[in-house]
Amino acid sequence: MIRPFGLRDVLAVRQLQPRGVAFDLRRLLLRPSWPSRAAILGYLTRHHIGPLTYIEENDAGRPIGFVQVWRRANPDEWDLAYLAPSFEYERGTADLWLSLLTQLVRVGGERCVSRIYARPAEDWEIEAVLRQAGFTAVVREEVFVLARSSAPAPAPRGLRPVEQQDRPALEALYAHVVPQLLHQVEPFPPQRNALGGLASRLWVEEYIWAEKGRALAHFWLCGSPRGYWLEMVVRPECRAESLPCLRYLLMRTQCSDVKPIYASVPDYGVGLAWVLRTLGFESYHRQVLMVAHTMARARVRRPLLAARMEDISTSIGRVPSSIRTLPQCPLPTDRHPMMR
Repeated sequence: MIRPFGLRDVLAVRQLQPRGVAFDLRRLLLRPSWPSRAAILGYLTRHHIGPLTYIEENDAGRPIGFVQVWRRANPDEWDLAYLAPSFEYERGTADLWLSLLTQLVRVGGERCVSRIYARPAEDWEIEAVLRQAGFTAVVREEVFVLARSSAPAPAPRGLRPVEQQDRPALEALYAHVVPQLLHQVEPFPPQRNALGGLASRLWVEEYIWAEKGRALAHFWLCGSPRGYWLEMVVRPECRAESLPCLRYLLMRTQCSDVKPIYASVPDYGVGLAWVLRTLGFESYHRQVLMVAHTMARARVRRPLLAARMEDISTSIGRVPSSIRTLPQCPLPTDRHPMMR
């Protein structure tokens, strides 16, 4: 059985963390942290800042593995952040992962967490264990990187920062472009919700590209001292024309070889990879978004409370005789269509 992290587990986590696997490339690139330090921070702040960490013990009570999750902006959602040890170091790690993940889903359900997200690298062995633990693949994405500065570029017509009144147009854009399954799993807006408390420690800008009140694209750019992350949702017929918008956004950053910019392109964003390569981006990594639902809807039968028959008879006895006798209504000659 897994148990919550305690200060006595610091040494064990430090020994295991070099042999673990990190998830969620965006968090890893922008705000990397050692799992042991993050676990202590979460413990001391009651997980208001740091992650939740759970320890797996053997029969002798010795820690043999741990799992770490971060809370999203929505309190009923978690992001899988770290699992240790990895497959390369010990035999039977797949069984240990399955035990950790299965119990994590159970604990999440007990804590009223509805969904747990995981963004692993595309690896058949990791995906297989996650599937056995109840995770389902939702979308695959390719991450591109650019590590050089860009030339100045003017803001194209229709591109401006997002305002509150743009929300309906952006929701319509997401409903049109994003697949229905993904739209249900990550409701609008997915970017800020996924960052959780990390959003307050990043530089964030949002832009809408609109024409006549209709959103053509949504660009979401965030940054830290280590680099930038760009996500975009563009209508299929406008992707080739989004090049000036991306040039302007690159000019807004201080991109360099020590502070690169990463751009995520989901597989349904056909054509955006070509636009990024035109700007000098190169393929960096591929990952998959997987989701585990910890709770499911079920039909519940509630007992119907009814008074005892003698109480009903007593109540009827108190009703005046003029009300007890109901008028006789003649039956219709034709049966109702639904009763034929």
